[in-house]
Amino acid sequence: MAKHNVYFDLPERELGKVDANFYIYKDDAKLGQITISKGGLDYYPNKAKQPITISWSNFDQMVKDWKEG
Repeated sequence: MAKHNVYFDLPERELGKVDANFYIYKDDAKLGQITISKGGLDYYPNKAKQPITISWSNFDQMVKDWKEG
């Protein structure tokens, strides 16, 4: 079974001015990074230069659709 690790940096103040970053690894190989901000989240697959950006409204709908699916 694959081993997953998630590492994160949390800001020392209210989220919005500073993003929270989560680093995701599988079997010690980096899968990607999630950056969470006031406006939504960005997912950077490993070695990607451009993120996949999801607003909080889109994220909410995506999770609801997934749960129903």
